[in-house]
This record gives sequence, structure tokens and C-alpha cells, in this order.
Amino acid sequence: MKKNIILLAMIGAGMAFTACSNEEDMLFDQSAAERLNAASDLYSARLTAQPNGWAVQLYPTTKNESPFGNGYLVLMDFNEDHSVKCSMNNILSGGVYKSDVSAWEVITDNGPVLTFNTFNDVLHTFTDPEDVGITSGFGNDETGTGIGGDYEFIIVDAPEDASYMMLKGKKRGTYNLLTPIEEGVDYEAYLTDVKTFQATMFPANAASNDYIHFGDSVCIFEDAGDGIPAIYPVGGDAVTQSSFNPFLVTKRGDDYYLRFRDAKTFGDVTVQDYRYDAEKDLFESVDNPAFYICGYEPVAFFKEAIGNNTFFLKRGAGMSDDVAAAMEQVYNTYHDANPQYGPTDYNIILTTDGRLRLTVNYNPKSQSGTTLTYYFNYSAEEESVTFQYAEPAQEKNNMSKNHFTRVQPVIEKVFNDTFTISKHKTAFDLSYIRLTSKTNPNKWFVLQMKPKENVDVQ
Repeated sequence: MKKNIILLAMIGAGMAFTACSNEEDMLFDQSAAERLNAASDLYSARLTAQPNGWAVQLYPTTKNESPFGNGYLVLMDFNEDHSVKCSMNNILSGGVYKSDVSAWEVITDNGPVLTFNTFNDVLHTFTDPEDVGITSGFGNDETGTGIGGDYEFIIVDAPEDASYMMLKGKKRGTYNLLTPIEEGVDYEAYLTDVKTFQATMFPANAASNDYIHFGDSVCIFEDAGDGIPAIYPVGGDAVTQSSFNPFLVTKRGDDYYLRFRDAKTFGDVTVQDYRYDAEKDLFESVDNPAFYICGYEPVAFFKEAIGNNTFFLKRGAGMSDDVAAAMEQVYNTYHDANPQYGPTDYNIILTTDGRLRLTVNYNPKSQSGTTLTYYFNYSAEEESVTFQYAEPAQEKNNMSKNHFTRVQPVIEKVFNDTFTISKHKTAFDLSYIRLTSKTNPNKWFVLQMKPKENVDVQ
């Protein structure tokens, strides 16, 4: 009996040895060089799997100040002949579209590494050790370091379906997400589209703050125009309590996505990616709707801003047909009498005595121009405001009185009314406010806050 047990144990050990031997044979049936080549081919195939390339969210460093901490959207199209087209449109390209073609390769160095092994005028902007010209106004000299980015990237994640890829800068350690670009999308048009959208949502010198909601916690989301917002608690101190988290915007189909460089964890929730919901006019976390970024409330903003700022309505700007007709009527009255004249804009501001002052500028081309002044009684309701014109006899300025009949169509048909208040295009940019007649929803116009640049509102 004892012999039988020993024999069975020997047979079992022999079977186990044979199984291990087979696994080792399978593991080592290729040489080291063959395994490296296979890995290179695998990840090269993943890079070329997207026929129109990738939108690369490139972060040169982990810093938090511009331009070193900015994210940069670079489009890359990898070809099987190991050429790659890189394109960008940002502050480093002078605000214009820039594209170049160079060589790429996947090498193995303790893992698969994507390297750009010939000069690329786009990509190597981030690794050029020359001084960064756009910082010279601040007395900075980056000779020897430049922006400080990478040209070799460890391939961290590359799923078989090529739905995304994740690269890690070999030197700087920043994580850079690649998402597919749909077939037929033109690179220059894509970059212009995203750049315009981001500038609309987060304009430089924004008139109002934005807010980021982390569940029950709300923070100010300030100065996001450069892509590096200051984030601090509502009621907190912007200097001592601000944190900075750079972000980039990309587009997939008809949707815009905002992704922060660094993920944030709140309890058991981690947030990093947000999708813009046009109907709600906010960026909502793709993982949890309790986390979102939104603009300021338009009604509250206008009522606060009108007491300290001038708003103007410009001829040819955003307005309904009947408002445009009234403005053209006034313009033509002056222009027909003297082709050098014609009202250019109408300014409104709330005075210290609670009245609304309307000034009408009509400017001869060769002189300094003349300003007419008219006053309205102003009252604010919960969701609306009322402008009620004061009789001409109350005007102290004789010239304004004499010109009343000429500007009467605008005074009575446009401004003399009760208006509801709303955003123009987005609550993220409340330098544009839309006023709509409470009794006639088809009558509306857009006021623009000064001293914003006089850009026509469409």
C-alpha cells in the first residue's frame, strides 16, 4: 500500500513538471528580440488603428502657471509608413494653425515607448530648449529648458479596440490622453471649432465668475480663460485658498468634453471628465451629475452689474426685426440729413439717483461727435426690469430736447418697456445680456457690457 502511494505521488510530480515545462516552452518559444519586435508591432498597430488619427491632450509639465502648466491640444495622425502629421493652434503657434510631418516609432525600454525620432516643428515646440518668447514681457528667460516637455512617451494603456490611449511623458511623468478623431474631420477646422468654443465658454476677463459643484460643496471657478482656473470655496480667499487644475476641451461628434489634467476624489467618487450639456448650459461630470461647472445667474448678474457698469446696444448687433427697424429709422433720419452723421450705439447706465441714463452717440466722420442724453425711471422686479421714459420736459439738455423727435422711435419702441432678463448664448459669458419684452416675446435685443471690445453680436 505504501509503495502504491509513493508511486502515485511520483506520477503526479511528473505530470506537474511536464505541465510547467510546457508553459515555459510556450513562454520562451520566441527570442528576446522577437518578443520586443512583437510588442512594437502590437502598439504600432494600435496607434495606426484610427484612420483619422487622435486628439492628444498634451501636458508638458505638472506646473500650474501659463504657459508651462497649460494643456495643449495636438492632433496626430500616425501612418503605417511611420510618418506622423502633428497639428496645433495655440499660443505656442502664435494663435494660428501649424502642422508638420515627421517620423515615429515604438521602441521598448522597460515597456513600449512612443518616440518621435525626427524633428517635428509642432511637437518639438514643447521640447525646444530655447527661450519661450511669449514670456519675455515678464522678464523670464527659459534658455536651456524651454517649455520643458517630452518627445518620448511610455504607452500606459492601449486597449484592443483603440477607443483611447494613455501616454506618460518619459521625463516629466505627465499623463496624456488620446481620443479618436472621426473620419472626414478636417484638422484645421477641428482646432478652430474647439478654440472658438472654449473662448466662448471661458472668455478672457470674463464679466462674471463661474462655479464648480462638488456634490454639496460649491467653489468659485475663476479666470479659466487660459485653461488654468483658480478654484476656491465660495466666500473663501482667492489668494490663500486657491488651487489650480489645468484643463483641455476636445470634441467628439457633436459633444464637447472638458477634462482636467488631475483627477479629484471626493469620498468614493473620482471626477475628471465633463461633457457640455447645451440644454442645461453646463459641464456635467460623465460619472456623477452632482459634479458640474456652471455660469452665473443672468437676472442677478444684470441687476448687480447695471449699477456699476455701462451696457450698450450697437446698431447691427443681436436684436429682433422690429428693434432693428426702429434703430435703422433713427439712423436714416440723421444720415439722410447729413451723410456724415448717424447714431453708432446706445449706452445705458443706472445713475446714483436710481434713474436709467440713455446716451445716443451720433458721430460725424471728421469731428469728435455729439452725445444726446435721455433719462428713464428704472425699477426691478423679481425676474424683470422696467424702463419708463421721463417726459422730454424733464430733460435739462436743450440739444437732447431738440433731437427727441429724431430718436423717439428707439426711445419709445425699443427701451420704453418691461423686460425679462436672460443670457444671450451662455451663462458662462454674461458680458452679453438679452432683454425680451414681457408683453411681446418677439421683441428683444442684446446689451453688451463695456469696456468689452466692441464686437458685433450675432
